[in-house]
Amino acid sequence: MKKTIMLVFVLMAFVLQGPAGAAESPSAQKVNLSLGSVGSSSGVYAFAISLAAVVHKYDPNIMVTAVEGGGGYDHAKSMKKGILDWSMSGSPAVYATVRAGVANFQKEGPWEPIRLMFMRNLNVTRIYVRADVAAKEGIRTWKDLGGKNFCPGIPGTRDASRIMNADKELGTGIKLIPSSLADATRGVREGKLVGMVKGSPHDSFDAAMMETHYSAPLTVIGFAKDEADTLQGKDPMNTFMETSSGGIRELPNLKSLWEMSSATMTISSSRMSQETGYRIVKAAYKGWDEIAAAFPPCKGIDPIADAFKHTPAGKEFFFHAGVIQYAKEKGIQVPDRFIPPEYKDVK
Repeated sequence: MKKTIMLVFVLMAFVLQGPAGAAESPSAQKVNLSLGSVGSSSGVYAFAISLAAVVHKYDPNIMVTAVEGGGGYDHAKSMKKGILDWSMSGSPAVYATVRAGVANFQKEGPWEPIRLMFMRNLNVTRIYVRADVAAKEGIRTWKDLGGKNFCPGIPGTRDASRIMNADKELGTGIKLIPSSLADATRGVREGKLVGMVKGSPHDSFDAAMMETHYSAPLTVIGFAKDEADTLQGKDPMNTFMETSSGGIRELPNLKSLWEMSSATMTISSSRMSQETGYRIVKAAYKGWDEIAAAFPPCKGIDPIADAFKHTPAGKEFFFHAGVIQYAKEKGIQVPDRFIPPEYKDVK
């Protein structure tokens, strides 16, 4: 964790417009929570700030501290150690890996208490390449990265894990150089890297990549359909989506391509009480339009219904008991496989 930022009233000001309105009762228990966040240079950081501010606005007895650094796996490790209470960077795949104690969580071992919470946005593991290098060296798809210096993503993120695994499974032979976001974007600008991976909204560049794009124009490449099928065949959680021609706002002339996709969700654990989880999601629902104003990729999303929709079929995926309580209160259908053993009906 690089640094901790207390989201006090100064940071809350940009989403806290007007009175708190339908806030929770002053008698509600006071709770201090640590939220795992990405670094402040990432475009997704706005989600952490606005989420924390909205939760406090509609439930003033909850104070959230955002802790910068790492991604879903790093945050899960910190939750297991008791450093974090929840994270903005989870997904069904992160949940499955952590619960089973495999791959990026093998050293830590299985951790059953992990719980999914609610949707953030539909994300892609986007492969950015310098446009001049792509044109000069004929880099049009994933296989063309063979032998090139390339950053697979930020260490500890699922994006980096997926890209490194793809290189291994497909035998591409890329010279992978995992780096921090600052080091990777600098490497791309200086020409030391041909490109890098950064989790991004499905229809646009990540904000941090836009900054790089201004000084070193970028393009985006993807996988061939057979490569995507091979990777998803080996791991059903490694999902892909076809980004249509012109589907990336900054590259209107780009042809269609296949990209790794992910339903990014907040995650917590059964250590967080049902009441606290319920209060969090209830506050988030009340202020979702305010969150979307700060972080447009979550505009139009129903935080619980879409989380349920984008959770793979079949096996158990336990959501937090407080989320289940609020979903039932809202009349959202809850599959039995989402209900954790600690859930208690509230009349």
